[in-house]
Amino acid sequence: MTQGYLLFVALVTAAWHRGPWMILAGAHVVAMLAVHELVRRDASGRWLRGWRWLRDFYPILLLFGLYSETLVVNRMLGLPRIDPWLIAADERLFGWQPAEALMPVCAQLWFSELMYFSYLSFYLMVGGLGFWLSVRNRTAFGHFVTVVAGAFYVCYGTYLFVPAVGPRILYQESPERSAFAERHGHPPRAVPASVEAGPCYRVLDLVERHAEIAGAAFPSSHVALGFITAWFSWRYVRLVRWPHLVLAVGICFATVYTRAHYAVDVLAGLAAAVVLFGLMQRVHRRWGWSE
Repeated sequence: MTQGYLLFVALVTAAWHRGPWMILAGAHVVAMLAVHELVRRDASGRWLRGWRWLRDFYPILLLFGLYSETLVVNRMLGLPRIDPWLIAADERLFGWQPAEALMPVCAQLWFSELMYFSYLSFYLMVGGLGFWLSVRNRTAFGHFVTVVAGAFYVCYGTYLFVPAVGPRILYQESPERSAFAERHGHPPRAVPASVEAGPCYRVLDLVERHAEIAGAAFPSSHVALGFITAWFSWRYVRLVRWPHLVLAVGICFATVYTRAHYAVDVLAGLAAAVVLFGLMQRVHRRWGWSE
C-alpha cells in the first residue's frame, strides 16, 4: 500500500508537470526503492535490531511527510478550495457556523484546555499506541499498521483533489485569507484571551505554526483515525480503552472548537472511519502480516 500510494502521487505530479514535479516524483521513486530494500532485507534475515524496527514502523514514520506534501501537490494542481461549499453545508445543516461560534461561547479556560488536550491526544493515539503495540504485541502491531496506514493513505489521496483549509487557517490574520473569509460573510474571529492562556493551547499553536498545512480538512482524519485507533485500544490495550474512546469522542468536538474543521468535516470523518476500517480490515485479512 505504501509503494502504491507513493507511485500514485508520483504519477499525479508527473501528469500535471507543474512546479517542482520532477523533484517530487523522483523523491517518491527513491522512497519506493527504500521500502523495497527494507522488505528485501527482512526476507534475507540479515538485520540489525534498529533496522528491523524501522522495517516494521516506517509507514507510521512516513505519515508526517506524506501529510505535508499534500499542500505542495494542492498548489501544483491548482484546484479550487472547497471551503465555500463546506461553510454553506454547515449553514444548511445547523443554521449557524459551529466552528465560528463555539469558542466565544465556551471560552472558559478549563473547557478550552479540555478541547485542546483532546485534539493533541490524536498524536498519542497514532504514534504512542503504535509504539506500544510494536513492543508488546507484534501481531496486533501488524494489524494496526495495515489498517491505520491504509486509512491515512486514502485520506491523503482525497486531500490532493479536494483541498479545504478549514476555518482556523481561513480566519488567520493574513490579507488573502481574511478577505476570502469576509467575501463569504465570515470575518476572522479572534481567539479569546482566556483560551490563549492555556498550556495546551500554546502547545497546539506551536505545532500548527511548524507542522500544520492548508488543504487537508475534509474529511477530518483526526476524527476518522481517532475512532479507528480506539478500536485497537479496545481490543488490545484494555487499560486505556475507555480513556481512548472518551478522547476520540472529544476530538469530534475539539476539531470544531479549535477551528481546525467545519462540522461537516467531522461528519465526513465519522463516515470515513466506518468505511475505511471495514476496507482495511479486509486488506489485512487478505494480505496483512503477523508473527
